[in-house]
Amino acid sequence: MTGHRAAPGDARYLVFEGLQAFRRNGLMSLAAVTITVVTLIALGSALVVTGALGYIAHQLEAQVQVVVYLKDGLRPAAITAARKRLGAFAGVTRVTYVSKQQALEQLRRSVGGGGEFRDLGARNPLPASFVVTADRPGRLPAIAAAAARLPWTDSVSYSAETVRRLVALTQAVRGFGAAAGGVLALIALVVIASTIRLTVYARRAEIEVMRLVGATAWFVRWPFVVEGVVTGACGALAALVLVAGSYAVLAGSAHASLPFLPLPTPQEVALDLSWKLLVWGIVIGVAGSLLAVRRYLRV
Repeated sequence: MTGHRAAPGDARYLVFEGLQAFRRNGLMSLAAVTITVVTLIALGSALVVTGALGYIAHQLEAQVQVVVYLKDGLRPAAITAARKRLGAFAGVTRVTYVSKQQALEQLRRSVGGGGEFRDLGARNPLPASFVVTADRPGRLPAIAAAAARLPWTDSVSYSAETVRRLVALTQAVRGFGAAAGGVLALIALVVIASTIRLTVYARRAEIEVMRLVGATAWFVRWPFVVEGVVTGACGALAALVLVAGSYAVLAGSAHASLPFLPLPTPQEVALDLSWKLLVWGIVIGVAGSLLAVRRYLRV
């Protein structure tokens, strides 16, 4: 007997049957969606945390600079010569001069000082400096060492260690998130497979008749695959709303408390999460469906 292959009308039938099965399962479908939501919330939270840490690390990398503090009393010619020497170092992309008065103004803005700074105008203790920007953080130690040997230099500072620690933390969180997400994905896979297996068991006589009249294994499978897709997509949508909404609230609080902390916007996070969670949800749902129907479709 020739196997039945899905025609355009059959495709509509298969999708309709999958949606009906999802609706008929009631509480079991709700349980499958719930465990998928829990799984994807954990995975989405890990993605948000690692993404935020990566974003902060990237922003800080762009701001990591060598600050070369100059000796007091340098003449303009010496300052010009120092700028040229610093600009000639390998990897240097920009050299910015900060005068003593500019340094005082920056300090005033950063700490919000008022009258107590007026007395410092005549006896400004802050040194003039050059802020040296490199094309990548890895060059900063060599630039700092070379700058420290210049005759005009009083001292040198840079904060590359902060970025290195942040990147290490990001990698650790990413690894933990991947492990936790993998374990929860397996749990969701088992629950979804068990849910759809009940549907398959209830319809085993119908499936047997379909096989006897020549329906192919994939013609029988597709409604269950559609059911798995719907389960995964519903879980992904709910997880997206919860994770993205929670991030928006937490990011707003963090910005109010730490306005200088660079964080991705809620819109960026939601856009990035939407396709990742949808893909993961559908993959889990389809895999669970295929596992559920496999034993009933063995030739």
